[in-house]
Amino acid sequence: MNDKQNATWAVNTVARIQGQAIDNVRLQHASHYCAEQQGLAQVTALCKTLDLKGMRVLNQPDPTCLPAVAVLHNGEFGLLMAKQPNGLWLVQQSTGQLVLADNAFSHLVYLEPLVTDEPPLSTLSFSHQLKLALKPYHPVIAEGVIATLLIGFLTLASSLFSMQVYDRVIPTHNIDTLIVLSTGVLLVIGLELILKFSRSKLMDQMVIGIDNRLSKHIYERLLSVRLDQLPNSVGSLASQLRGYEQIRNFYTASTLFGLADLPVALLFLLIVASIGSVTLASVPLVVALICLALGFFARQKVNLLAKQSAEWTNKKTGLLVETVEGIETIKSGAGGFKFLSRWLEVTRQTVRNDLDMRHASENINYLSATLQQVSYAVMVIVGAYEVTQNQITMGGLIACSILGGRILTPIMAIPNLMIQQAHASAAQKGLDGLYALKQDNQDINRPLTPSQLHGHYRFEGAKFAYGKGPVALQIDRLEIRAGEHIGILGPIGSGKSTLLRLLAGLYHPSEGHIFLDNLDVNHISPASLSQHIAYLQQDHRLFEGTLRENLLIGLADPGDDVLQAVLSKTGLQQVVAGHPQGLELKISEGGKGLSGGQKQLVAFTRLLLSGAKILLLDEPTASMDEQQERRCLAVLAELCKEQQITLIIVTHKVSMLPLVERLMIVANHQLVLDGSKQAVLQQLAGTPAAASSPSA
Repeated sequence: MNDKQNATWAVNTVARIQGQAIDNVRLQHASHYCAEQQGLAQVTALCKTLDLKGMRVLNQPDPTCLPAVAVLHNGEFGLLMAKQPNGLWLVQQSTGQLVLADNAFSHLVYLEPLVTDEPPLSTLSFSHQLKLALKPYHPVIAEGVIATLLIGFLTLASSLFSMQVYDRVIPTHNIDTLIVLSTGVLLVIGLELILKFSRSKLMDQMVIGIDNRLSKHIYERLLSVRLDQLPNSVGSLASQLRGYEQIRNFYTASTLFGLADLPVALLFLLIVASIGSVTLASVPLVVALICLALGFFARQKVNLLAKQSAEWTNKKTGLLVETVEGIETIKSGAGGFKFLSRWLEVTRQTVRNDLDMRHASENINYLSATLQQVSYAVMVIVGAYEVTQNQITMGGLIACSILGGRILTPIMAIPNLMIQQAHASAAQKGLDGLYALKQDNQDINRPLTPSQLHGHYRFEGAKFAYGKGPVALQIDRLEIRAGEHIGILGPIGSGKSTLLRLLAGLYHPSEGHIFLDNLDVNHISPASLSQHIAYLQQDHRLFEGTLRENLLIGLADPGDDVLQAVLSKTGLQQVVAGHPQGLELKISEGGKGLSGGQKQLVAFTRLLLSGAKILLLDEPTASMDEQQERRCLAVLAELCKEQQITLIIVTHKVSMLPLVERLMIVANHQLVLDGSKQAVLQQLAGTPAAASSPSA
């Protein structure tokens, strides 16, 4: 290994020991990103790029901070493991061990262990994540509030300018005073404009930061949802995930309103009372209270409409996605009319809800605008009477009229804020539904990250059911030894694929336990499982991108030589060689344009590239022609012969049986027969044989 690889190996090892698992692809990307760094800078850059928690840089070895990444004076890297009785330090490298004195170390990087007394991340709600996303931007919010307050104070200039002109300039015909006042108010207006632009830029930065953090966290949360917990409608789920934008907009708007706009309005109210009268100030106050009453009165209806609107919008998006994904089946099966009827019904409900929501919003806005006009008129009437009674001046009346409008402007925004709050509340309920789904390693704060998994499985009283449905698979007792080659047979819908998903850790038993190498599968990190287990599902999906990208999803790039060797073994090289773009062949979404056999061949090739020692295959050659199937079976047979592989195949094909030594029969959602291949086949044929009991 070179220095870059040694640094990456050391950081990965320390992170794994301290409970921070890293998948190979992230590790490789971080290594390439930090390749130009040297020494301590390279290690710290790796830790920051990988978002490792609790990093500390030490100048001298510390026996209380072990293990640690050691940066040596000669430019090499290692893993500081222990202090020996003679005072020397044991340093582990990928190629062996070293024993070094204190002066051999340039720096050391220590990672704090994950704190296990904190609640697991899987128990945190979206509301908690929103607070965490807003926390770093509290200073920005404070600056925005200060800017809003300053803008509010500066708006006083136009009111005071009008009062001075009417009270001092016009009666005295003093043009010099007018020029001075005009210059001052124009400068204030210009400063107010600059502050508004600055506030807008500040808030944009905050919105971008919050958006990046929330979108990243929500997507990571989606990826960590256990496969058996995902909702049935993909489109509805996608629509729910976009709801965080409404939540983010509401919280940023309501924060500025509560901390700045409303206090400024109250300040203006006091100024009206001081330069005018308490009676004059009571007019906008009463109107504001009426506006608030209208908003609260309509709140319950708006909340209901927002909830219904969110539900129908999710259904509409779900139907659209389902139609696009199944368009071939719809067109070939003449199902267009049925789906069109469903689309029209969903659209009708969506439009009706949107209209109801728009009418509710417009009605509130119309009433608010009317009340604002009434407030202005009443203030002029009351003010005119007080002017005639010499209680206030004409300039004071003009200033109070202007301030009255400024007082009501933020108040008039309250009904719209309530509507935004209703939409945000509906969106938050949808996201809380996502966050309520069980995660991989549910309730486990520090998942296990074993360096090796060999494939020794043990089932103890395991039952699995989809949601609250009937039991889909029940296995009271089962043991699979590492290195075994097993075939699973059974009728369709009996639970064979469910068994494979349980073995892969994609599903978690509703009752009982599944152990892998004496570790509960639920306690092992998904990164470790995917690194050591290669699972080939029956309906493998390809993604938009290149053929190379699809082959290396989740895998570190092994280099072109390894790629070409594996492609030649499986026969995929013939497809690559026949296309001018080679491995850069463009793959459309879902692998459209490729046959079912070609998709399965890509998936099979990727399985070999993974280098995993546990292979779980679900009908791996179901879509291949006979010649390609023989080639893939030969590759599997050679792999099992050369390496210690645990192979488990679900199949209906007799051609797969030469690969296995043990057979299991799954029927009626149970393991009904288990034994050597010969014994099970004889028993299925009706010939007496010594087949093992499923519970043995």
